[in-house]
Amino acid sequence: MKRPDGLVHKLAPAAMFTLLLLGLGSCCPEDPYRNYLKMVILTEPKSMDPTMANDITTGVIAGLMYDNLLQFGVGNDLKPGLAHSWEISDDGLVYTFDLRDDVYFWDGRQLTARDVVYSFQRVLHPGTRSSMTWLLDPILGANDYMQGNANEVRGIRRVDTLKVELVLEKPFAPFIGFLAVPPTAIVPYKKDDPVQSELKRRPMGTGAWIFDEWQADRIISFKKNPNYFNGSAKLDGILLNNMPETLTQAVEFEAGNLDIMVVPNSEFKYWTRSAAWQPYIQKMDELGIYYLAMNVDRPPFNDKRVRQAVTLAIDREKIVHRILHNSATLAHGPIPPGLVGYDSSRVHLPYDPEKAKQLLIEAGYPEQCEFDLWVDPGAAVSQTVEAIHHYLSESGFKVNLVRNDWNMMRDAMRKGVTDAYWGNWWADYADAENFLAPLFHSKNSARRNRYNNPVVDKNIEALQQSLDPKERERLAMNIDSTLIEEAPYSFFWYPTSYTVFQPHLKNFTVHQMYFANKYTSVYFEDQE
Repeated sequence: MKRPDGLVHKLAPAAMFTLLLLGLGSCCPEDPYRNYLKMVILTEPKSMDPTMANDITTGVIAGLMYDNLLQFGVGNDLKPGLAHSWEISDDGLVYTFDLRDDVYFWDGRQLTARDVVYSFQRVLHPGTRSSMTWLLDPILGANDYMQGNANEVRGIRRVDTLKVELVLEKPFAPFIGFLAVPPTAIVPYKKDDPVQSELKRRPMGTGAWIFDEWQADRIISFKKNPNYFNGSAKLDGILLNNMPETLTQAVEFEAGNLDIMVVPNSEFKYWTRSAAWQPYIQKMDELGIYYLAMNVDRPPFNDKRVRQAVTLAIDREKIVHRILHNSATLAHGPIPPGLVGYDSSRVHLPYDPEKAKQLLIEAGYPEQCEFDLWVDPGAAVSQTVEAIHHYLSESGFKVNLVRNDWNMMRDAMRKGVTDAYWGNWWADYADAENFLAPLFHSKNSARRNRYNNPVVDKNIEALQQSLDPKERERLAMNIDSTLIEEAPYSFFWYPTSYTVFQPHLKNFTVHQMYFANKYTSVYFEDQE
């Protein structure tokens, strides 16, 4: 295996001890996973069932084993998947998909329209207990089916053996992207079993990688599907190593036991400034945002001036520079770059502590404005939170940090008892609407910060229903402007990831949607 010349990465004693414990320096039999792509997962998957894929790990695994009608490319572009073509009616209500005739499940059964109809109804079936039913809510009759008032979903229709038709209740522009995400992947039809609960542990897909073994808290392995419709993978398999600790990841990667690693922020300078590693690092602007959210229903954040003061009081640019080492982009508003509606010409709000103090005085807080800031201690944001606390304290705020795990935080948010919380949001699908409706529409399911603006609601609904790209861009930018002015959130940064890979790994490309990479074209140099 080739290594970059001159690479020297000094390991702390604890890291070296870990290395010895793992036996990475000892003589051992030939690696049974020698021709496997070795990667990292940070947590256990919730299930092998794609309908349960509401987290990154489960989504990545579902993307390896299953396919959708459509799939995302390297960016957020949609490409044919199990459907080789599709049409959308002029009124935006009817979606027609023509399926490929050369797709087979791992057990040899050919994919047909019956499997697609079954899979979508399975997502909506109450017995499946999927939290992702919202993806198919727009379909005509979906709610009747979920409530037990119908035996089938009226808007999911099998036209013929290889043609499926989906009919919506009303136009919903982002819907086409919903059909490319893991929970809407296609599973095989099973007669008289609308739930097929065994898929949680015994998956059955059409995907490029066939499930092999799951050793809890250790590894999950897959073997290549020799009959994959898009061409069999060049490698023999994929090995996912459960490694939540970034130090362990770095040790394993440098020992050659991992082929791909997302560069941890704690070692960002080492990897990105190394002349040896720079040719093997790929940058990706992620569809996500980090923010400080404020509860607009209760003092002090029921006053817009106080909310505006929060952003002005914090030197967000310095946080990005000093703490994140410029591995992020300063946020202008809720919509990240790469999505229609992002305004690249917008000037970000400056660091202006004096103006922040003046706004607090105008809002009736001449001495001190006190609030609780809820933080998940497991989110690895201690330096950022410390900086936020410092800046706010310097500008007339008294911040009480409340540290609770995410589940407790989420419950408190839903009950409306949090003053403010530190959070982030990542795209479920590649549309500006995903950064607007779930967070800022007054009827969203979480309502974590109680924001309510009828004009914003109306514009979000128009954005959802419009099929005109120009109008959708205008609507998204208008909503973006209103949210910056009203400041229910203090928008901090859009994340950027840096992924390092071994020099002998060829044809590797980072994909923007975390579940989109099928890894079928990658190979090791010694395969040539």
